[in-house]
Amino acid sequence: MIIVLDASGAAEIALKNLNAQLYLEIVKSADVVVSPDNYISEITNVFWKYKKYKQFNDEICIKGIEFCMNLIDDFLPSKELWREAFFEGVKNNTSTYDMFYLIAARRNSGKILTMDKELKSIATKEGLII
Repeated sequence: MIIVLDASGAAEIALKNLNAQLYLEIVKSADVVVSPDNYISEITNVFWKYKKYKQFNDEICIKGIEFCMNLIDDFLPSKELWREAFFEGVKNNTSTYDMFYLIAARRNSGKILTMDKELKSIATKEGLII
């Protein structure tokens, strides 16, 4: 199975939140884990927020980012996904950031692993949710 992991799903694992163990098991059992390359900026921003608002120290943030980066086997170029992501964002009246994951899943016959409620809802309608 191909899993498309988004930043919210990765953060769930890294921060050992409620669904961390289940999500980690899904990632480990996948044949391949992919993500659009905008994942890199998103996961970096997640840990920036934890530093700013939760006072995580630099070392914890860097280790968290590196951990999340290592969950991904292959990054898909956003340059190849942006047009479809734009139109899906318009169609679904939602952030195009999330639609990059949707397009990545659709193009790779994958399933999305996310904590994002809106992305989960859209992906469920398309049969792309794990």
